[in-house]
Amino acid sequence: MNKSQHFLYRWQLQALTSWLRCGRRGIIEAVTGAGKTNVAIQAAADAHRRGLFVLVVVPSRVLMEQWSASLKDALPHCVIGRLGDSFSDRANDCDVLVTTRHSASSKKPLPPGDLGGLIIADECHGFGGATLRKSLIHEYQERLGLTATLERSDDAVEKTLVPYFGGVCYRYDFGQAISDGVCAQPRVAFVAVPLAAEERTEYDQTETALVASRQVLRSIPDMPQDPFGAFLAAVAYLSDNDAGPNGKAATTYLDAFSKRREIVATSRSKYEVLSNFAPVILDASGTLIFTQTIKAANHAINRLDPLLSIEIITGDTARSERETILTDLRDGKLDAVAAPRVLDEGIDVPDANLGIVVNASRTRRQMIQRMGRILRRKQRGVGARFVVLYASDTLEDPTASERDGFMEEIETISESSRLFGIGQQDELGLFLNYSGPDEPPTPQKIGPMTSVSALPKDLDAIDRYAWLSFLGWSEETDDHTEAWQNDPSAATEPLYLDFEVLDLPEISRQKVSAKKEARLSTGEQPVTMSKVGPDFVLRCTGCGAASEPTPFRWKALEATVECSCLW
Repeated sequence: MNKSQHFLYRWQLQALTSWLRCGRRGIIEAVTGAGKTNVAIQAAADAHRRGLFVLVVVPSRVLMEQWSASLKDALPHCVIGRLGDSFSDRANDCDVLVTTRHSASSKKPLPPGDLGGLIIADECHGFGGATLRKSLIHEYQERLGLTATLERSDDAVEKTLVPYFGGVCYRYDFGQAISDGVCAQPRVAFVAVPLAAEERTEYDQTETALVASRQVLRSIPDMPQDPFGAFLAAVAYLSDNDAGPNGKAATTYLDAFSKRREIVATSRSKYEVLSNFAPVILDASGTLIFTQTIKAANHAINRLDPLLSIEIITGDTARSERETILTDLRDGKLDAVAAPRVLDEGIDVPDANLGIVVNASRTRRQMIQRMGRILRRKQRGVGARFVVLYASDTLEDPTASERDGFMEEIETISESSRLFGIGQQDELGLFLNYSGPDEPPTPQKIGPMTSVSALPKDLDAIDRYAWLSFLGWSEETDDHTEAWQNDPSAATEPLYLDFEVLDLPEISRQKVSAKKEARLSTGEQPVTMSKVGPDFVLRCTGCGAASEPTPFRWKALEATVECSCLW
């Protein structure tokens, strides 16, 4: 009997039931902090009970550690193996194998013998690239994808992910999670910071180049005009694929867009005002400072270090040091941690109730990841707060027409949001003095179960199977045996949810890819060679993602770093 998880949130059981109705093939799209891992563990436990092998594919070695630990704790009767990061366990020797996407792509671990298999793809939005899609192994009949939002800047969702997984079987957003009490509702302060004179001049010059190329792009037939995220994705598509004038205009636009973002991201005015937030940080129960680059994180450290206890985590931070920093934040020995993207996805971050966004992300998904770090369910008397610094009269401005989707997202789900100028410190302090609702909603938990008579009376066959299979029961009954012998999921017609398909313009002249000796990075930042023990790795200087370790320098130089800068 599965006693590893005594209860599930209502949404978790609903998600598993929806996945069953889709024949155990589908993507569960649920916001960060809601508990997607517990959903997958229950699917894995049920697959093991049915005699199937389970493969869990994750983006990073950090996540491989976390998943392995969670699975060992939840499924003590199972042998949990690891493949990647110097581990080389085989499918034949374990019940559940946790592997990185790179290792799954190159090693292709198949279900042993005649066993069928379940593949669980964590952060499945990242599996669409040319290399990483190879980790979506077709020998696994049952497939579960997990993501906070199924969003990419190419057509891989439509052409790769949905065909493999079948579709989105369940969706759970922040509005639902807050209403259910699974996540906390934040109070959000947008703080305007003016650009310095020379920064404004450079920004305006860049804006001129941007406007000219934008006019060309807006005139292209079938070019999506709204929302802005769809337009930007189409521009990226043209830049990558079109060798004609449209592609050139797209490349010019993206170069100017990136330059404009760099100006606002590195504006010294933002870091000059950071010291004003020291009292709020000291009063918080843990603070996370989100930046886009290591350089920006170091600027934040330099401003705040004389006033409070703060550390930085990057992709180069050693595993033991990272664990020490996060433990110190959890225990209150540190007031804040600054991080360039590395905390956005994959690291188990201690509960914090204040997030300071120095550089807003260009993608909705990355901001949902950041929001989830702060919006984890809070105890009574602890309120979730966000401070978003933005350069006034720029693309970061909440009142701008071409603003990031994150602004609308966080305004919609916030308890209250207000705009402040840098001279309104007293008003800002009062606004951020927020301890949450008087009575935080309590999430509905289902289980543990002791008697079949406690089951709801209106359950159909699949609902009944889900209640009997995914919840903790004190004992196995004849009802369990009957449900398992007559598994109803195989006879269902999948009902997937709608998802947005990118409306991409036609290519006027297809680009011919020049042959490259080595594609060092799929992102925007350069890579560096470094040593990890006796091995060599390539590491992205932007997000810290690294290639698989190898003892051979020449082999590392041929590696590909699938970094999150692209996503």
